[in-house]
Amino acid sequence: MTKRVWCVWAGLVLGVAGPISVPAPTSADCLRRVYNRSNLVLVARQDGGPPTMLLPGQSVRVRLSRPGQIDLSAYCGIPRAGGVPVEQRTFDYEAVLDRCFVRFGGDLFVPQLGRGFIGLQETAPFTVNNPQQGDIILGPVAQPACGAPQTILNRRG
Repeated sequence: MTKRVWCVWAGLVLGVAGPISVPAPTSADCLRRVYNRSNLVLVARQDGGPPTMLLPGQSVRVRLSRPGQIDLSAYCGIPRAGGVPVEQRTFDYEAVLDRCFVRFGGDLFVPQLGRGFIGLQETAPFTVNNPQQGDIILGPVAQPACGAPQTILNRRG
């Protein structure tokens, strides 16, 4: 094989294999869950997107693909226009390479112990990063009291 033919073949192989071997931008793309284990109605919104309503005992999957925020509001009943939530929190999350987690806690001793070790930021009644890093749970303990709906008993049948 002549040198010119060999160079043509090498150029074709590198031309085809080159784009395949170029690394793509990294993204985490973790699937995590928001759980509602309370008797409240939970409304979750990721990065300002459309709200998702979670009735008691339900959960929803969220895709964490870049750093962002999850806004959570808990209501005593079905949320109505102008309704005020009994609990409302916003959690920042990180999704970098192979790590997806909810950020909380102070910056004290972050390099030595990790974020959230000392617990300078309270997350109650929500539990974050449990059972998996990036998961958020509402309830079932330490819930705000909701007034019982007014029920009128009719003994006439």
